[in-house]
Amino acid sequence: MPRYSEGTLAAIKNAIDIVALAGEYLPNISRSGSKYKALCPFHDDHNPSLELNPDRQSYKCWSCGAGGDVFEFVKEIERVEFPEALRMLAERAGVILDAPTAVSAADRGASKSELLAVQSWAEGVYAEAFRRSDTARGYVEARGIVSESVARFRLGYAPGERGWLVSKGRREGFPAELLEKAGLATRSEDSPGLFRERFRGRLIFPIHDGRGRAIGFGGRVLPEVERLLAASGKNVAKYLNSPETPLFQKRRVLYAGDLARAAAREMGWVAVVEGYTDVIAAHQVGVCNVVGTLGTALSDDHVTSLRRLTDKVVLIFDGDDAGQSAADRALELFLGHEVDVRVLTLPENLDPCDYLLREGAEAFRELVDKAVDPLAFAVKRAGARFDLESIEGSRQAAEWVLGVLARVPRVSRMGLDVKIAKALDMLGSRLRVPVATLERRLRQIEREGRARRAYNVVRSSDENTTKHTQNDTVPISSGRRKGSGAGAGDGGSGIELTTSTSPIVLRPSALDPTDRELVQIVLNEPASVGRVISRVSVSSLRDAPLRTILQACYDLHGEGEPATFERVVLRLSDAGARALAAFLLLPIDSAPLPEGVKPGPWEDRLTGVIFKLVERDRQERIRDLKAALDETNATDDPVTHRALLTEYLRLSNQRPDTKKSNAS
Repeated sequence: MPRYSEGTLAAIKNAIDIVALAGEYLPNISRSGSKYKALCPFHDDHNPSLELNPDRQSYKCWSCGAGGDVFEFVKEIERVEFPEALRMLAERAGVILDAPTAVSAADRGASKSELLAVQSWAEGVYAEAFRRSDTARGYVEARGIVSESVARFRLGYAPGERGWLVSKGRREGFPAELLEKAGLATRSEDSPGLFRERFRGRLIFPIHDGRGRAIGFGGRVLPEVERLLAASGKNVAKYLNSPETPLFQKRRVLYAGDLARAAAREMGWVAVVEGYTDVIAAHQVGVCNVVGTLGTALSDDHVTSLRRLTDKVVLIFDGDDAGQSAADRALELFLGHEVDVRVLTLPENLDPCDYLLREGAEAFRELVDKAVDPLAFAVKRAGARFDLESIEGSRQAAEWVLGVLARVPRVSRMGLDVKIAKALDMLGSRLRVPVATLERRLRQIEREGRARRAYNVVRSSDENTTKHTQNDTVPISSGRRKGSGAGAGDGGSGIELTTSTSPIVLRPSALDPTDRELVQIVLNEPASVGRVISRVSVSSLRDAPLRTILQACYDLHGEGEPATFERVVLRLSDAGARALAAFLLLPIDSAPLPEGVKPGPWEDRLTGVIFKLVERDRQERIRDLKAALDETNATDDPVTHRALLTEYLRLSNQRPDTKKSNAS
């Protein structure tokens, strides 16, 4: 790509308002003095940490550290390289750039701008084909979708003929190779030079990004086409989405997210349904704060996208068994995020589209008002799934609900403690079981789950690392320290990693106990990393394996990712460090505590550990300064001696835990 002058870059930058640019991606930008604040899109932000500076045309997140100018903002949020970000902003600013040569275009492949252009072209072609198809229009009318909704959602149609889109693209300047990169065509395995349309005989639902640009498509095979194919012995998927492309990753996209943004902010909540027609029906009757998940299971990325729309999410599920199963799967996902979520099951086994078109907007909103907290929903579901009048049914119900609660990620768990306590109270009341009994069983299930995950993750990681060896097992004493009784403790414990070479033995008892406790807290409570990273430097830990684990936690935090054990262990290339991390994830003592005795809160333990580490660091610096003073002659080098003495006196007179350590 050509190099551009500073004048060209400055012209583009000066023509772009970073606040307006960010507003196309971010919700609820608010003024704060001469600057603006918003939730940071580059990490799981809960309090507005992103600062926009219109004077400097820059942004900065004071939590994850992301920052830069308008070019960097587009690079990061659109996930493109600088040349592509430059082209996108130049187009926005109305600045004409010299076109790259044909050779450089071929070398770099299809740019995001080119992919957006071909998607926009295809959207128009599909729409024109829909207007000419009586079959497609008849199907839409039969589903109750009116012409205004067809226009609003830009519905289209892909004819069943082979080659129609590829040949049309060639004539209009969109080669088959570009259609393939955009997910609109596929290359024949038998004849690599032959391209076929991905969508044929389908109603087309264009999928747009937050700015309303087509980035992919969903296709529903028309019933008439489906019957003809079935008669000839061919089975096809009822729904088909675009494949993953640089533009389209379905786990990150919400159907109609661009259309629902304003209504979601106005209403203060957003509803999530599964199907395309469910979303269209909701908007058609006036409930415009509804989005869809493209027929895929809800993911962490979906939750992040939803939080950018509003802080309250209502999950809408069909009343049939499949809908209830989907609700069960969504519970633990949303419980792991600080988002106000409600769950609504539709009556009479209706899907959202049928209910909305039959009952209308007001009836739907009344149902939404009755949506329940996910933990209350779990307790309610247990009553429907199991016979609570029998002892065995009550036991199964308790195990199922406690299993859901135990799988809630331990990130930001503090805000969930009250909800979990309330759920246990509700469950205990329904089952007529003491809450204390349920709490003990929940802790037991959590311990068993952590041990099982730790072993499985380490084993899987080591199998990948040493897949060419014949002996790559990782015995971790069934997840517990070796030995038993009073004499076991840490003194004889070790983690033995057996490989095809010599055994590696890491003994936790040989590690510094304060450092070990810090890393253990961080691994078990990922939310603690934010408190630790500004107080404890990695280099201050005395043992290399612990430094390696803590550095992985800090790296994840800096990237805006929660430092969960599963993520941390994937960052550890050393098998011994992985085994040690798994060991530290396990309970400190596998024996049950005496009745009435509870372990101290991790927050209190962490405060004590940080105090010890900061004080240890202070004392070590005092010793180093004292040694330096003894070696420095006050007469020969008075300036150095005075500086060392000043710092020595300052640290000596400093009250413990008033010094801040910078993480490194």
